[in-house]
Amino acid sequence: MNSTLTKVSNLKINKSSKVVLTIASSSFFLYALGQAPFFKNILAGVFSCSG
Repeated sequence: MNSTLTKVSNLKINKSSKVVLTIASSSFFLYALGQAPFFKNILAGVFSCSG
């Protein structure tokens, strides 16, 4: 019973850490894109057209 509980809690921790890693990497990627003026102009054009 205890080992099963440990496995489940480890699985939850792994899943949440994967989500956190994904969010962190994607936000960093978007931040890096925002730093590049070329991509910034593209994004501004896309958002101005859609808006």
